[in-house]
Amino acid sequence: MDCFVLATVQKRPITTLDVWARFLFLPKMHQVFISQSSFFQYAPSIFRQILMERLQLALAAQYKIEISPPQLEGMYQFWIKDLKKSYPSISLLPEEIKIVKEQLKANLSWDTYIEGRYGSDFFVSKEEVATYKKNWHNRPSTLKHVRYGEIVIFYKLHPEEALKEMSNIRDMLDQGAPFPQVASQFSQSNSKKNSGIVEWTPEHMLEPDLLKIFSETVEGQISGPHVLKNLRAVVCVVLLGRKTQKELKQVCPSDPEIRALLRQERKKSRIQQEIDKLLNGENYEILKGAEKYFSPDLKE
Repeated sequence: MDCFVLATVQKRPITTLDVWARFLFLPKMHQVFISQSSFFQYAPSIFRQILMERLQLALAAQYKIEISPPQLEGMYQFWIKDLKKSYPSISLLPEEIKIVKEQLKANLSWDTYIEGRYGSDFFVSKEEVATYKKNWHNRPSTLKHVRYGEIVIFYKLHPEEALKEMSNIRDMLDQGAPFPQVASQFSQSNSKKNSGIVEWTPEHMLEPDLLKIFSETVEGQISGPHVLKNLRAVVCVVLLGRKTQKELKQVCPSDPEIRALLRQERKKSRIQQEIDKLLNGENYEILKGAEKYFSPDLKE
């Protein structure tokens, strides 16, 4: 493949070979067959993934956020141990390890940046904890909860390109790629850190279109792509379970757990705002040569 620059992030190039290397890594990562002739199907989503990582790393550098080698190595060892639960015999080449570590470093840098810059916005008061506990104890025993997996791709104005990308992801899932592993790599939701799994959530807290999807699917069935217009997102989801409040037999979370839950809710909206700012910023340039690979919404 010819090597030419597709984009630059703070003068650091993203090339066709960067995208190609990750494409070649896909079948190994997900243990599915992907023909090399399918490159142009997957290139846009791979490019967006690399672009977002580079933007996150550039922002971390701007705010002098350092991820130490031991910290990164510890995260990688945790990641590879988890991967080997699915594929015990998998062995990564040095260039593949480099790809993984760049992804992990971008994720670590992003979390550190969000917490460092906006952490005070996520403060949870004693009164808020008390209100949460009161509402929790007032939940009726018949209140329904769902547990599910999600893969999310956000879009700005029109969902067409995101639908194309999600259709490719769905093809991988249909070939047998594990849902949690694909979510960890491609999902743009914060749930990707939990392999795309969203733990038991009261139905009334779900987005109405998502609740409708779950009402029409059976447990264990992958559904999608679906467009959720209120969230400006395209999703693939899998219903993992339904239970009532009584069936869950939960105890009220502790005060620290409640604070963590409420902090995460606030953090989620801030993360999406920051992602929008990154992609609408002026700290990167998509070059004209990228037009044959990528969708119109990423052109300059």
